[in-house]
Amino acid sequence: MKLKQLHRISGVAIAAFLVLHLSNHLFALGGPALHITVMKYFRMVYRFPPVEVLLLLCVTIQIISGLRLVFTKGFRRQPLYVIAQAVSGVYLSLFLINHVTAVLLARYDWHIETDFYFASGVAVHYPEKLFFIPYYTLSVLCAFTHIACAHYARRVELARVAAGPDASAGFRREALLILGAGAVVTALIMGSFTGLFYPL
Repeated sequence: MKLKQLHRISGVAIAAFLVLHLSNHLFALGGPALHITVMKYFRMVYRFPPVEVLLLLCVTIQIISGLRLVFTKGFRRQPLYVIAQAVSGVYLSLFLINHVTAVLLARYDWHIETDFYFASGVAVHYPEKLFFIPYYTLSVLCAFTHIACAHYARRVELARVAAGPDASAGFRREALLILGAGAVVTALIMGSFTGLFYPL
């Protein structure tokens, strides 16, 4: 299997997890208790051992294949969407390494519950929030940017095969809608986790 195909397949699996994970964070708009209640149901899916092992494998594949694709292809004379996809992918790789390591250490070594307060604690206390607010904000924005660019690239690729290069005219709007949705989701999540909508 080609490296690009492997990256795409592992990315689809991670995107499915992100739907649950970010949806869970949006439930924080109803308060920490609702977020934690929903999280317990979602964990029945993604913490089921075979699913969790598969997700960790996909994260590993995504990081290794993504970084290899970036440094093999390079940035010279590339379209803007390719550069944006590469830059957001590099940030997400670094974020995933750090975030997954922190969550696993919290669960198995520090014995800390990785619930709403695990994330919000560092986003409301000074000086930690000076790092963690941009850190979390960029992670969500980069996830949507990466998905939008990948969607655009795939649509253009398929259109060129099926109908010629002019068929890509409306694909930019689709990518921009994904980016717009990402900006709204990011603002709502960060507002919830930083105490903007209710005191923490």
